[in-house]
Amino acid sequence: MTLTIEGFRDRVIDQARSQRHPVSCLFELTPVCNLRCHFCYVALDPYAGPYLTTAEVCRIIDIIERAGVLWLTFTGGEVFSRRDFPEIYAYAKRKGLLVTIFTNATMVNERIAAMLREDPPFSVEVSIYGADAEHYEGTTQIPGSFKRFDRGVRLLQEAGVPLLLKSPITTLNADHVPELIAYAHDRGIPFRYDTSVDARHDGGKEPTLYRISARKVKAVRQEIEELKTQQPWPLAECGVGPPPGEGTRELYTCGAGRTAFFIDALGQASHCVIDRDPSFPILARPWDDLWQAMGEWVTQPLPDEAPCSGCNLRSACHNCPARSRLATGSPYLKDTYQCDVTHEWYGLPPLAHPADNYRAAARQLGACTT
Repeated sequence: MTLTIEGFRDRVIDQARSQRHPVSCLFELTPVCNLRCHFCYVALDPYAGPYLTTAEVCRIIDIIERAGVLWLTFTGGEVFSRRDFPEIYAYAKRKGLLVTIFTNATMVNERIAAMLREDPPFSVEVSIYGADAEHYEGTTQIPGSFKRFDRGVRLLQEAGVPLLLKSPITTLNADHVPELIAYAHDRGIPFRYDTSVDARHDGGKEPTLYRISARKVKAVRQEIEELKTQQPWPLAECGVGPPPGEGTRELYTCGAGRTAFFIDALGQASHCVIDRDPSFPILARPWDDLWQAMGEWVTQPLPDEAPCSGCNLRSACHNCPARSRLATGSPYLKDTYQCDVTHEWYGLPPLAHPADNYRAAARQLGACTT
């Protein structure tokens, strides 16, 4: 039996999880972006530099490689806004890491495409916000950005890089899903969607204004399932959990801090990109101590009195401690929106969420960088 790339990755991650070994890293090279998407989770104003230098990024890549990481993903902001990206990319490839690039493709030019043709990445994942200028630029707020996106996608395809299109589903494009899928299908590019819109990582709630309702989430998923049956072509949702089950009693049920971790543009390492507290200076703290501290956080028991304690939907729910903290100020409470989405999906009646049990408390970014 031939093992696919996906099967190999799943096998490696399963083994790494049992040993709590890091195999995947998401590395934010910059929070700076040339687009201004309404629902972006990156906090620009309080997230001032100086950001990591080229030399510091390479030192961090050395640490990542020695820790045993295989899959390294570069994200932003927009990674191609860093003029030193080619140097950083080449260094990571020389280290033998399997590099994925997250980009909006609007800054992809012939030089970048040539670089990726000559030294291909593991994957390039491109965000798509609309299949036409009206929908795309209604999200990005930048006139002409759709044309640049469309050109970037074409250049990447011509370069022959492994390409994926992915779309957040929001109030701005929820009625535009067939067109998004058609755009990808017509070009033979796999498509992924995500119905989760999270608060900014500093606690700002503005992005959540663009969440679609729990009922609409189910409708969109069903619409895409129907489209999948009409054409043999890859479609998937990000982050769909396993079937409901008893699950773990530990705070985190995903791979955060077990097989994966995040590094921000200031060099702070944390277990999760959504909630970056606690975080640790990766260039100033021994790796083993840092990894142990992450583990102590994610494997702590969920308190018995927590609203989600004992729920057999935990393993399949989009709610998690990171989203809970952004929604309520506490990782032990609950993002009630995610709870409602999960109940709607499984055909269960919504729960009553007592207002006095939850508190909204936006955090200063400084709390994430100590």
